[in-house]
Amino acid sequence: MAISSGGCFAREREALISFKQSFLDPAGRLSSWRGEDCCGWKGVTCSNRTGHVIKLDLRKGRSHGSKGIRLRGEKMSSSIAALHHLRYLDLSFNNFNYTKIPSFLGTFNNLRHLKLSHAKFLGSVPSQLGNLSRLQSLDLSYGGKVSSDLSWLPRLSSLRSLDMRELNLSSARDWVHKVNMLRNLRILCLANCRLNNTVSSLSHANLSNLEVLDLSYNKFNTSLQHNWFMCLTTIKMLLISHCGWSGPIPDALGNMSNLENIDLRFNYLTGNIPATLEKLCNLQQLSLVYNNINDDLTNFMERLPKCSWSKLCKLNLHRANLTGQLPIWIGNLTSLSYLDLARNMLSGHVPNGIGALSNLTYLSLSLNNFSGVLSKEHFTSLVNLKFLNLTQNSLKLDFDENWVPPFRLTEGNFGSCDMGPLFPAWLRFQTGIRKLNISNTRISDVLPRTIPAYICHNRLVEINLSNNQLDGDFPRCQDSNSSLSMLSLRNNNVSGEFPHFLQNAARLTFLDLSYNKFHGRVPPWIAEKMPGLQVLILRSNMFCGHLPEQLTTLVRVHFLDVAYNNISGRIPSSLAGLRAMTHLFGRGDDNYSSDTISMFVKDRELTYNNKFMIKRIMLIDLSSNGLTGHIPKELSLLTGLRSLNLSNNQISGPIPDDIGALSELESLDLSYNYLAGEIPPSLSDLTFLSCLNLSYNDLSGRIPSGQQLQTLNNQYMYIGNPGLCGPPLFNNCSTNKTGLYVHQEHEGTIYDKVFFYLSISSGYLIGLWTVLCALLFKKTWRIAYFWHSDQLYDKIYVQAALRKAAIIRKFRNEES
Repeated sequence: MAISSGGCFAREREALISFKQSFLDPAGRLSSWRGEDCCGWKGVTCSNRTGHVIKLDLRKGRSHGSKGIRLRGEKMSSSIAALHHLRYLDLSFNNFNYTKIPSFLGTFNNLRHLKLSHAKFLGSVPSQLGNLSRLQSLDLSYGGKVSSDLSWLPRLSSLRSLDMRELNLSSARDWVHKVNMLRNLRILCLANCRLNNTVSSLSHANLSNLEVLDLSYNKFNTSLQHNWFMCLTTIKMLLISHCGWSGPIPDALGNMSNLENIDLRFNYLTGNIPATLEKLCNLQQLSLVYNNINDDLTNFMERLPKCSWSKLCKLNLHRANLTGQLPIWIGNLTSLSYLDLARNMLSGHVPNGIGALSNLTYLSLSLNNFSGVLSKEHFTSLVNLKFLNLTQNSLKLDFDENWVPPFRLTEGNFGSCDMGPLFPAWLRFQTGIRKLNISNTRISDVLPRTIPAYICHNRLVEINLSNNQLDGDFPRCQDSNSSLSMLSLRNNNVSGEFPHFLQNAARLTFLDLSYNKFHGRVPPWIAEKMPGLQVLILRSNMFCGHLPEQLTTLVRVHFLDVAYNNISGRIPSSLAGLRAMTHLFGRGDDNYSSDTISMFVKDRELTYNNKFMIKRIMLIDLSSNGLTGHIPKELSLLTGLRSLNLSNNQISGPIPDDIGALSELESLDLSYNYLAGEIPPSLSDLTFLSCLNLSYNDLSGRIPSGQQLQTLNNQYMYIGNPGLCGPPLFNNCSTNKTGLYVHQEHEGTIYDKVFFYLSISSGYLIGLWTVLCALLFKKTWRIAYFWHSDQLYDKIYVQAALRKAAIIRKFRNEES
């Protein structure tokens, strides 16, 4: 083979150029592939001894982020098969547009490492890969829609690392036995491969060098006891979460003496960890999230191997059904950097010893029953703390006004802690914080005076100040915050116009300003400046004017609540532009953290605080405003809508005939308007409808019948419409107008009775207060009143005594 003066074999250079031409390279990642010396091209490495190309690394770095940096290929060129000396090939994180993994990859006889992860392939893994007898590592993880039967796998006798996560191996028969033939294997990752069976034991386990085993996200749905991997004492990392394991945690786990990381999250395991775990002196990480330990926390932690206390760095017991208190010796776990005890039933005070964990970066005690005071002693040495979650406890944070915390948080969650009454002064030092939740923390202060300046900085992504007593205008930020994705000021006394600084919040997806005193118009720039908005809640403020037409161009909004304001004008027909509320567009993106969303159904407030549920709520609530005109028929295009509330407005005209097209509708409230005409028959097509209110309009005619409407057999849904007839109302349509007059008369009688009793009650209260006021200010009246009271008391007492004596005599006579 001829070699050029530039130090590159011509045949290999031509192969690389042909390979480059099979890609689309919009970011110019291969722009250096020019000239004679291919050994100097980016991603190409040649041997110092022979000059041949031995390494081709075209992996897109994860830090790049942008999809445009990916190389895109419709079909991988076979020209690189000419690189006979190639030992390393990495094409990970590129886009092969769901083409097949090429079979010519099996011709690289010298290949040691092949990485095709996250590369969007399709089809089955070619059996020719079994020809790579010198291959030491194979990474096909997350490759795309790829499947395999593993029949070719045992031929890779030199393989040390196998990563096939996210491949479809449901058709792979006896996969354990095939893997067992790979004697040199050290790393085995088969997570989420649709493996649905397992072998309890092997006659002989050849995997005597295995150090990492990852079988997570496979539905084995069987007992964890006596599984084939329990005898592999060389394993250091055992990752078997989300597998449906049941029964107790096996004693045999304690025999795997080299274990450093045990991940048993999201299974159905019961009971405490076995005492045999005392042998695991190398244990560094233990995760039992969403299992059922059902024991005292102190008992659990005392079973942790004491020989590993100085090494244990991660303990995740989130929602593991633990009771009791945090042990006072928690500070002895000196290497602990991650501690999650959230969503248990722990109680008592948080011991001061937690402040000795100088390596702690993540601490979550949320959703427990902890009580008492947290002082600076609890945080003395927590210089590395980045994540702190104390929400939903009964804790009070009591710090001096001049206290300077030793930590710099990136995320702080203090919801429902007592941090008031003034805005916590120590928060001003958290200049690098990205997520801050201080909702319902009894803060009663003026917004512009102790709010830290970093609220306006680009670092802050989420802020929740809801359910406090903050008042005053929201501060006018001079700096822009283009990183903000979530803001909640719900249920405060904040006033002023719509916050102007949000014009710079281009990434905002969740905005809740409800239950405040904001006034003025809803600005038309919302859609332009916040194009990614998904949740907009302006409920119970003093906003006025028309609903901006531009608002309807927010194609990602799936929750729109502007109820209880002073909005006037017509309902924009362009609401049909809210495409996130249609099946066609989808269910909305997932770009904001779980916050609380409330929706009102039949005057009841339903609260959702689950992120998965929130993004699936499709709601429009324009109730209790001054809206006029007709209901736009275009609303029927929002076929994903689940709740529509237009009640308590001045809307007139008919209910649109095609309202039945809103097939997902669960709640419909059009009450207290001026709607006229008949109820459309298509209303009976709403098979998911569970709450309906059409009361107090001017509707007439027969109420439609239908299976779903018959289940809502409640006359109060239609009350206040004297022209309606038929079930569930009492008036029969066949009686014509007579029945209607009877119904009106009956309804009038009810109101007369109500008025009568209200009049009596108010008269009684006025009379009572008149007497009490007279007794309070006129001394002679008080003397006379109490004298008559004493006389009446004596009279009643004497009569009661005489009556008692007569009854006793009667019983004695009957007994004799």
